[in-house]
Amino acid sequence: MTKKSTFIDGTCEQLLFSPKGGIEGALILMKGKIVQVTADHHVGALFPNVTAPGKPMRVLAALDRSPKAAEGAHPVYLFEAFADADGDAIEADESGSAETTIKGVVAALHFARHGQPNGVILETGEFIHLRPQGMEQVELAIGSKVNATGTVSTTLLGTRLLNANKVNRIDLG
Repeated sequence: MTKKSTFIDGTCEQLLFSPKGGIEGALILMKGKIVQVTADHHVGALFPNVTAPGKPMRVLAALDRSPKAAEGAHPVYLFEAFADADGDAIEADESGSAETTIKGVVAALHFARHGQPNGVILETGEFIHLRPQGMEQVELAIGSKVNATGTVSTTLLGTRLLNANKVNRIDLG
């Protein structure tokens, strides 16, 4: 956190979307006034896990002093960290850094941009990304049981995404 961090403690009024459909911020009602908190798409993707319109939202943020923000309809802040009720930063798990195991049953196959199967969606909605080469190594079909290990992050829907390095005891190379 910078020395100019502000504790923003209020109610989420609205999530803000990027032109590509990701979440890039939120409008927060704080002490009767609207403020905007912006974040990069990786952090913005976590906002639905933390808040929703009408729910509390607490963050530490720095005032955006750019000329464009100065012309805005309300103060704009740059997200720094989620905060607890005392205004202290909550250390978030770095997206994509935690080694995790996910188990479940395949509900659907997932396909890469050019049509190759590259992973599976579990009945829980979690996405296990294997890449096309990994799908060739591991025979998975709808109804298959999966035990996968890898690094975890969050999709824009707020569900877990596992970049698998091991599936059903098979190391993916």
